[in-house]
Amino acid sequence: MERKRHIVSCVLWVCIAFGVMGCGKRVLEEKDFCHLVLEEGEGFFVEESALTVERGKDASFEMILEDGYELQNVKYGDDREAGSAAHNYSVKYDGDGRALTLTLYDVRYSETVQARVEKSDVVIRYHANGGRRCESRDMADEGYGEDGGGDEVPVAVVRSHLRPNTSIGTDLFERTGYTLIGWNTKQDGSGTQIGLGSRVDTQEGMLLYAQWVPWTDAALFEYEEQGEFARIIDYQGQEDTICIPAELDGKKVRRIAEGAFAGVDCRRVILPPGIYEVENKAFESASLQELYLYDDISKISDHAFAGCGQFETLHINAIEPPVYSGNYFDTFQDKYDRLLQLKDQKKIVLFSGSSTRFGYDSAMIDEAFEEYEVVNMGVFAYTPALPQLQLILECMQEGDILLHAPEFDASNRQFCGQKALDYATFAMMESGYDVFTKLDIRDFEQVFTAFSSYNAGREGMEKKNYKISASHYDEDGIPVEEDSYNEYGDYCLYRPNSSEEQPIYGLPVHYTVNAFPKGQYIEPLNAVYEQFLEKGADVYFTYSPRNQYAVSEESTPEERARLHQYFQENLIVPVITELEDSLVSGVYLHGTDNHLSTEGVEIRTRRIIQELKEEMEKEQDEK
Repeated sequence: MERKRHIVSCVLWVCIAFGVMGCGKRVLEEKDFCHLVLEEGEGFFVEESALTVERGKDASFEMILEDGYELQNVKYGDDREAGSAAHNYSVKYDGDGRALTLTLYDVRYSETVQARVEKSDVVIRYHANGGRRCESRDMADEGYGEDGGGDEVPVAVVRSHLRPNTSIGTDLFERTGYTLIGWNTKQDGSGTQIGLGSRVDTQEGMLLYAQWVPWTDAALFEYEEQGEFARIIDYQGQEDTICIPAELDGKKVRRIAEGAFAGVDCRRVILPPGIYEVENKAFESASLQELYLYDDISKISDHAFAGCGQFETLHINAIEPPVYSGNYFDTFQDKYDRLLQLKDQKKIVLFSGSSTRFGYDSAMIDEAFEEYEVVNMGVFAYTPALPQLQLILECMQEGDILLHAPEFDASNRQFCGQKALDYATFAMMESGYDVFTKLDIRDFEQVFTAFSSYNAGREGMEKKNYKISASHYDEDGIPVEEDSYNEYGDYCLYRPNSSEEQPIYGLPVHYTVNAFPKGQYIEPLNAVYEQFLEKGADVYFTYSPRNQYAVSEESTPEERARLHQYFQENLIVPVITELEDSLVSGVYLHGTDNHLSTEGVEIRTRRIIQELKEEMEKEQDEK
């Protein structure tokens, strides 16, 4: 018995000696830890450059970028890149884009981490133009430069987009009794107007002037108190421009009541930042033509402007940090930057949703049609195509080509039958709200309802900044070393063929005549095509790729042949490819039923080039 007690006590002592609680958990040893060192370099510094973490855990470095610098990529290990399957990382910026958290996931090795940053040589200078610097901000400390004395503040611009974003501005300047509505290249406002946070064509030595509008006389407003806030319930003025004060008698204006501006005769209305809600019928039957608002508003719907038949232009100023930076929605502005750059040049514009984004090798098209530039404008099919096509139309000229390949799984949106906007419309506008001002909102429905939905969706999402480019991430948001988008707008990361023929999603699409009634599909699309043709552009219809098995039972070969003939007979533009050629083996798709693999892209692009050339030669012979 004593011997057994002795053995048990020895076992217990051994367990304790090795840090085992109940012989189940042990004390971590040196081999269980990884030691990481982030090498400091020009353009940034690290709060704690050496970290020790448990093997398999995450490690986070806090970095501060110097003014005008941008993080390009991260490497650690001998031959491994962060962002690969072995080494994954993420970058989370704070609001101003200078402080960031670099997180390395699932650390397995002790090693040195290298961060590469680049500095921009472009500086935009901002002039207060009657305002003054915000007292709460030290411009030098916040990265606005040390020579920003007086009325000017220099801001270094990172070249992550063709057209950089301007400052939001409300963190630069303030002016009592005025609302900041944007920047202008001329002090008196007679130059080019740029919304807060929107993009601009930069020039050497660019100077932008703050544009202020004085608040309308407070005596013209009647309001009711709601705690520390004010709810405007009536307006008795006749001003052409109504600039609603941010506060009345010291109370911040938060709501505009139903009927407060009903029937008012004015041309322009400016809402200040901080407005929470514009109630239904607040501006019913008012004569306003344009509205300025900030993107912090929470509740506003189209019912607020019922009967406003002259209301055509919506200006959105940014005051909230972007959340879609780096996302595929953000590629729309990058693609539109290129389209604007090529506005006066001969070009081929490729358009539909993500099947176009993943569906072409534009460099091959560029080489085949040397007299044309190429722009891939495909982003997302499940949002209305109509506003996107209207924006493309604005940049087209005689002799340009629109190659349209609508996606049938989102046919109502893609054939321009849906006029109601949605959250994704504004997600694509987030990094360049000024683009939205080019649209006449009378052509659309649910504009403000969609905007409210977009803003509600942004709540709780990670706040980012305009420096971030979608080219630095893959489709799943994983940072990559090589650009994921090329200069044309193609998603260009290598995508292997699939080993499976079968569809990824259980979404059989209808390729039948009955699925495309003329009034709902053909007529709206023809109406848009007519606008392009009137500008002298050429439009060609082709089919978006799809897994050959991801079609409905009703979509028999005979029915598909009828549908192809139906399009040929009823569309006012040439159908340049066979429908059957668009239904491909699942081997040539990657991850979805309509995103082509790299080899699939090459096969499709070669066919498109051949068919387009044949159609253009045919048309030339007929002239």
